[in-house]
Amino acid sequence: MQKILRARKRTTRRQIEMNYYEHHIGDYAEATAHLTFIEDATYSRLIRKYYATEKPLPIEIKLVQRLINARSKEEKNAVVSVLNEFFILTDDGWRQERCDHEIARFKDKQLKARRSAEGRWQSFPSDEPQPEINPNIGCVRNATAVRTQCSPDTKHQSPVTNLHTPGKQNNGGEKEKIPQGPPMPTDEEKVFQERIEKYKSFAAMISKEGRAIAVDDYRIRDIVNLGATEAEVAEAIATAKETRMKVSNPTPINAGYVLAILKGARKKAEAANVDEDAWWKTNEGIDAKGRELSMKAQGSESYESFKARIFAELRKRQESMEKSNAS
Repeated sequence: MQKILRARKRTTRRQIEMNYYEHHIGDYAEATAHLTFIEDATYSRLIRKYYATEKPLPIEIKLVQRLINARSKEEKNAVVSVLNEFFILTDDGWRQERCDHEIARFKDKQLKARRSAEGRWQSFPSDEPQPEINPNIGCVRNATAVRTQCSPDTKHQSPVTNLHTPGKQNNGGEKEKIPQGPPMPTDEEKVFQERIEKYKSFAAMISKEGRAIAVDDYRIRDIVNLGATEAEVAEAIATAKETRMKVSNPTPINAGYVLAILKGARKKAEAANVDEDAWWKTNEGIDAKGRELSMKAQGSESYESFKARIFAELRKRQESMEKSNAS
């Protein structure tokens, strides 16, 4: 029993290690075409170390240089350049957006596979000396066993004729049990599946109207995280095509352009919902307040000047309202 449990624990430990990641040659080549030979090698080593540890690189640049064995002055300088260009310094280290996405995707798959296995098999209690054995089968239930290893011995058995007769009783007087279907997916699994469907849908929409893009591209992930709907993505694609046509640009639209349009639409929506007491804190709020009062910036007027005129107009209207109420 203990050997079985130890074997299962070893399997679990092996499964959590990320020893593989997808390398999209086209994306990588486009993003690194301007790098020198040493900078390209440095970037490759950094992302391999990122995936191997499944965590951000250390904050201290000297530690990062040591991690990838950068010794010469040119190699150390390459580490600094690559970190500043492709990574973001956070409180927990140097983060890389694409790497974080791939690691999260790997863990999502792993979680789904583990829950699927747990739904089919029950774990053995650790305090039992021996696992429970089905006398009709003669083998231990094992998630790694093939069907023939745990199939019942059909020799010397009488044929059963009432398997598919609901409510009919067998010779022992027990009602025949109807086999149950697979366990229902959890809420978390449903959400995960919905995200996967959105990845596929958005990637297909963009690939059809512009450049082909992989389902697992980080820009598709960003569009999904933005909470965009299919209608919003379709509208953003149409806007991108119309903009390209206006400037006679034949370049096919890409996911990055669609993402930028969606982000711009989000900012406009946020500006429209700016709190009344906070409109003056942002340029978007000032513009929105000006439109509300039918006021426009004059020529090259600065936002500070425009804001001052809006305040003056608000005071003027407030005084006029107070006089009207007093009379």
